[in-house]
Amino acid sequence: MRITEAMLYTNRLDEMKHFYVEKLGLSVVDEDSTRFQIELGEDNLIFQEAVMEQKRQYHFAINIPANRFKEAKEWIMSRVPLLTEDGEDEIYFEGIDASSLYFYDADENVVELIARHSINPESNLESFSSNEFLGIGEMSLTVEDPSLVAQAFETIGVRRRDGNSIDPHHLNFMGPPNHDTYILLVPPGRVWLFSPKLSIPSPIQMVLDQQYIVEMDEKHEIHIHSIKK
Repeated sequence: MRITEAMLYTNRLDEMKHFYVEKLGLSVVDEDSTRFQIELGEDNLIFQEAVMEQKRQYHFAINIPANRFKEAKEWIMSRVPLLTEDGEDEIYFEGIDASSLYFYDADENVVELIARHSINPESNLESFSSNEFLGIGEMSLTVEDPSLVAQAFETIGVRRRDGNSIDPHHLNFMGPPNHDTYILLVPPGRVWLFSPKLSIPSPIQMVLDQQYIVEMDEKHEIHIHSIKK
């Protein structure tokens, strides 16, 4: 499973464009008066102007080369403050052999850079830039009933990474084991790592493997359907 495209909603479209283009150096590949689309390596991220002034909170991760965490950290620190927890500004996940750091974008979404040392490809470029972003590594999906939504994912072959049953109270990594892309299926009220912000259901649209569209609408209803060819 790969999240080839994701669309998030914002009430601060101009500020978000300035952040991703001017601060992070990403390229706009398509836009109009209500949206803009940027490339994250092989994948695309779209920010759509919201029609409702409701609270939203997203968390997503961007994959970076396996051997470039130190360089990526130095690069991002020159552009935005890193989020900290217990005096630390990075974390190593021993179970998946990955290093991560976190920061806020202009909407205070929790953005993560993750180097999966055993999975992501390496890079030999002299200096780090957003050109080394590989793609979407994780995308949060906060829902009132994770177990029910997991049943819908089951119909398109998306299951929890470790094969266990869905935990309705905690984070669930949805996707194949030892992979580089996951949907984070999470209940409301979960505190994100390195941030005091809580997960809240937020409208989102994701394209999986260019085959399926997963959408949570403004009413927080989930829709999954095939892309017609």
